[in-house]
Amino acid sequence: MWLIFNMPFRSFAGSSLVCGGCLFIGASLFSLGAPGGEPGQVTLADLLDPLPEVDSAVPTPAEVLGIEVGERHWYHHEIIEYLDALAEVSPRVQALGEHGRTYGGRPLVAYAISSPDNLARLDEIRLARTALSDPEAKIDRRQIPAVMHLGYSIHGDEPSGANASPLVAHYLAAVRDPALAAQLEDVVILLNPVFNPDGLDRFAHWTNSHRGFVPSADPLDREHRQVFVTGRTNYYWFDLNRDWLAHQHPESRGRLQLFHEWMPNVQLDFHEMQPDSTAFFQPGVPERIHPLTPRRNRELTHSIAEYYRRAFDKDGTLYFSGERFDDFFMGKGSTYPDLFGCVGILFEQASSRGAFQQTGNGLLTFGQSIANQFRMSLASLAATAVLKNDLLDYQETAFADSLQKGRKRGGYYLATAIGDPTRLREFVRVLQGHGIVVRQLTRTVEIEGESYPAGATIAVPLAQSRYIYLESLWERRTDFVENIFYDVSSWTLPLAFNLQYTRDPVVRVKTKPLDEAFPGGTASEAMGGSPVGYLIDWRDSASAPLLASLLEAGALVRVAKAPFTAVVAGGDALDFGYGTLLVSRGLAPEISSEILELLSEATGRGLPVHPVMSSATAQGIDLGSREFAILKKPRVILLTGPGFNQFQAGEIWHLFDQRLRMPITMVDWGRLEQADLREYSHVLVVGGSAKLGFLGEGVVGKLKLFIEDGGVLWTQGNAVDWAVEKELAEGVWRETEEEKAEAEKDTDDDGTMADDSVPRPKVERRPFAEARDRKAFKLVRGAIFSASVDPSHPIGYGYGSEFLPVFRNRNRFLEPSINAYSTPVQYSESPLLSGYISAENLELASGSAGIVVDQQGQGAVVLAIDDPCFRAFWWGTQRLLVNAVFFGKLLESP
Repeated sequence: MWLIFNMPFRSFAGSSLVCGGCLFIGASLFSLGAPGGEPGQVTLADLLDPLPEVDSAVPTPAEVLGIEVGERHWYHHEIIEYLDALAEVSPRVQALGEHGRTYGGRPLVAYAISSPDNLARLDEIRLARTALSDPEAKIDRRQIPAVMHLGYSIHGDEPSGANASPLVAHYLAAVRDPALAAQLEDVVILLNPVFNPDGLDRFAHWTNSHRGFVPSADPLDREHRQVFVTGRTNYYWFDLNRDWLAHQHPESRGRLQLFHEWMPNVQLDFHEMQPDSTAFFQPGVPERIHPLTPRRNRELTHSIAEYYRRAFDKDGTLYFSGERFDDFFMGKGSTYPDLFGCVGILFEQASSRGAFQQTGNGLLTFGQSIANQFRMSLASLAATAVLKNDLLDYQETAFADSLQKGRKRGGYYLATAIGDPTRLREFVRVLQGHGIVVRQLTRTVEIEGESYPAGATIAVPLAQSRYIYLESLWERRTDFVENIFYDVSSWTLPLAFNLQYTRDPVVRVKTKPLDEAFPGGTASEAMGGSPVGYLIDWRDSASAPLLASLLEAGALVRVAKAPFTAVVAGGDALDFGYGTLLVSRGLAPEISSEILELLSEATGRGLPVHPVMSSATAQGIDLGSREFAILKKPRVILLTGPGFNQFQAGEIWHLFDQRLRMPITMVDWGRLEQADLREYSHVLVVGGSAKLGFLGEGVVGKLKLFIEDGGVLWTQGNAVDWAVEKELAEGVWRETEEEKAEAEKDTDDDGTMADDSVPRPKVERRPFAEARDRKAFKLVRGAIFSASVDPSHPIGYGYGSEFLPVFRNRNRFLEPSINAYSTPVQYSESPLLSGYISAENLELASGSAGIVVDQQGQGAVVLAIDDPCFRAFWWGTQRLLVNAVFFGKLLESP
């Protein structure tokens, strides 16, 4: 095998620099052949030479399930069945039960593996582990084993990790070896066999269903090539390895609960990468480590990595470290632990996808991928056992240092969401999921001209052991050592939730522990009756699912297009803004009991439902005004299928299904031409590959008629580019000077200049190796910007102020509409709040459009440049899409 290196590197054997372009000649990237009778099958005998003594009373995988590991892709229930069988017979394995259930109903389970003595006092160890994070607790660390968390296949189509977990468990339970017995005395292993059961089963079904009795190694074969949607994602098509921070999904909530119950010292995150790759383990790119990561964490990462080098060098397996992957975004499985006194380790292994696949390195079998996951697991155990005392010292010191730094700064971070307690409660849930202490304000304060009301404001003390992670969530950062990012460059949580908050801590405030029903106190009393109707404050995020339920039940609901002040039952005069809902009987003799029950239930949950006794208001429009528009139940299509961004599509499906609790019709784009769109009110189009060039003219023509007949077309991401290019809407893109020069080039088909009098532009030569980085510097890889939203526009209904933080991860910028009323969201003149953007792109972003509404015929096209539902935790902007759906008939260009 020959490899050509195109980057300089240093050999571990010496200090001399080896220049780029050198040849490497090796036998293989993978040491394990095709063991067993079938390609990919693998047993302990294939992995261990010599094979140590094995306890025959502990069953092998084949003895329990009738199939060998690697013979085909195992399903989640099969992996659990085998591990449960081990827990029944082995004194080294104990099932910890469920820590959650997936959306698909699959149990999320974990197992403790250690010495019998440790398992006999497991509860004692767990409680002592939790106490380690409390610097005030007095713990004898000599009596506590280290804890190592093995987490496999958070991406379901990276299955070798999950499929290796039965072999790892079999080895740990069955092998009679003094060295292993000593390791198990020093370490409790939390084995989390499948982080993403729904995704794993989706992929297992795909590859098992498309594998022939004579499998194909051709990379183009259907077995290796998934279509929309892939097994990488969970039930709603989310990447769960980006959900550690926001934990919006049950898999992540269960993981965090397990993590904080056990406070591991080392956490392994097992992945796969492209088939032509080798293997990777951390450390990652040294310049791209988050500044809050303790130096001792980095040192221990290097110490642990030495065990991986020995394991893979022994077998002649190629690997790399220190490049490509980074440790900046603190919301992945290998970075999240780093701010909790734990060492997170990412492992990436080349993927065979199916049974075996021909790669540039030779034939890669499923068994080979599994074998390297097995080796990585065992090497991690060896490292954790040897470094036990160092790891425990680091953990204790990390929490003590975090508390000390928090105390030194002192005070509280304050945050509130005026009119939207639902959004604030979700924010509190996210913080508490990380073990962060949250209190509530008991006396109203005013900070920099903004009021923070008692009973509706949280106060987060900086003097707590989780201060460092709190700081990573709260900070705004615009200066970086390295301006290239593997993931996002900013994730400031109060901005994501569009909260009114203090950037700096506030001192001398009165607080108390959170009430059970915070914010808003206890649930409302029983809803009173009304001869006129009921007003619903649209600012509360919980009002949207209530509206969906009311429309489904046939309620007559109007929306206010102007603010007013009304006297509600009890005599209070309350102010109501744009978007306020009015539920009335209309010409019917009364409001139906079903609708009254929905309103009463909402009132009992504390939602802002107000009975009114008169159509006359104290100020502003009356309730019978034509400025109240009647709403119709939306019928929405979400375009899906190959080519579309599955993450963006999944975000919208999740929003409708889990938060709005209303149906959405997902239609693969190839079927759209056969659909009768007259039955629908909206078509939603997300971004995708090739600027959606796969959508033919038949689809475009169909959508033009749909819009002209009164439909609403929502486009986001590069679907906006497609809509403008296909003349579904009007839009003008901003360009850099380089892009303008490129566009001005007028060339013939053969590439020569059409006008010989025009001089060929002079181009300065640059080093070839810099091309990739130069391109990366121009990207916007997840930054936060300030925009202004128009609360009087239907897109902006429910927003209490014009200030709106938005998340952006693309570098195209749209001019505002030439219609002064049709840019409801516009970037500010100095828009960067947090994250990285080049100076050139920042200039383009200034004053550019965030959302443009373009009326076409009786309908409208919404051009949403950014992703309003990003990873399900941008609660501050998801309202933009919700408004476009419920108030679609109000979208026009005045």
